[in-house]
Amino acid sequence: MAQDQAPASAFHAGHRVVSIDVFRGLTILAMIFVNDLAGMKDIPGWMKHYPADGDGMTFVDVVFPAFLFIVGMAIPFALRRRLERGDSAARLGSHILVRTLGLLVIGVFMVNMGGLNPEATGMSRALWTFLVFVSVILVWNAYPKSSGRRPWIFHALRAAGAAGLILLAALYRGGAGEQLHWMRTSWWGILGLIGWAYLTSCVAYLLFRRQMAAMMGVLGLLILLYMGDKSGALDWLPFIRRYLWLGGQIGGHSSITVAGIIVSMLFFEHSPAPTPGKRIVWILVFALGLSVAGSLLDPLYGINKNAATPAWCLYCSAICCVIYVFLYWLMDLQGITRWSFFVGPAGANPLLAYILPSIFYSFLSIVGIEYLRHHLNSGGVAIARSVVFALAIVGLTGLLGRLGIRLRL
Repeated sequence: MAQDQAPASAFHAGHRVVSIDVFRGLTILAMIFVNDLAGMKDIPGWMKHYPADGDGMTFVDVVFPAFLFIVGMAIPFALRRRLERGDSAARLGSHILVRTLGLLVIGVFMVNMGGLNPEATGMSRALWTFLVFVSVILVWNAYPKSSGRRPWIFHALRAAGAAGLILLAALYRGGAGEQLHWMRTSWWGILGLIGWAYLTSCVAYLLFRRQMAAMMGVLGLLILLYMGDKSGALDWLPFIRRYLWLGGQIGGHSSITVAGIIVSMLFFEHSPAPTPGKRIVWILVFALGLSVAGSLLDPLYGINKNAATPAWCLYCSAICCVIYVFLYWLMDLQGITRWSFFVGPAGANPLLAYILPSIFYSFLSIVGIEYLRHHLNSGGVAIARSVVFALAIVGLTGLLGRLGIRLRL
């Protein structure tokens, strides 16, 4: 069938768009690579995050937004499947809230890992970290459904994981001396930030899932939320602002996720681009519009990842659109998919792939293996090491997945 004659129904909710899964896998692979490389020495500046107080970005600063974007792309497919199964509004809302809570909880644990006081806690930072992630796996593993006694075993494992997290949280002490403290949310962590953006974007999609223009309006409103927060218009919400950065975490990050939703909505009925060719043109024009909007807002706040400025959000969303168009053309339209086998495990099991590096390094510390701490950590050798490490983690994710460890929030 000719490219411009493919019906919109070819990409109905039951159909899997291969390029979305591959985009997710590539993003997780890149995230593992850049996180590992961040601890190395003598690395070119363009392979690190742009300085926190600077005005600009490198490709590294696009990795986190790419994951936000792909979370947004997945939302319409995931929620539509639940709606078509007959989930009630209460059941759907419960699913969204539980998933958000899971991301927030894991994010808070991860934020507190670096500040742990070993003496006051009663265990090393590495051991506490390792036990946290073992508990996370026990709680959020997707155990198989079966009859007989086995479900009781799975319930027991999940309960043990929950008890482990509660105990580890109770034991935790950070800081020192008079500044000793329990776990706290100095920020929500990467997973927590994803959780807030996911919640905001799900609400927006459920309200306007058949109205593309309305979702475009939500995107604009989220950018305006950032501007309002910066101007002081939200100062009348001090309690909320104490725990939640409305401008950045809700406005900025959610705008990227909503941009992903908008692109994904093109694959459903009521799409303004019902054929593949028109879909590609629409996404590219959307990317151009995002870029123009980013350039107009750049003089106001600059480009800054840590500040989640509108220009950074819009530019990153535009870049993601262009990358996705290429993957969509290559994989879904041309059928060139075999090359992507190496990112499949990360795309299918992203949470496990994300936490495995921390599990690996904490385990090495527990058993006293210090070789990697002092070797292969500088210059080109370090870059090669991080590439191999990222690929190995994805491979290990696939192996563990085959053994039944698949994390689902």
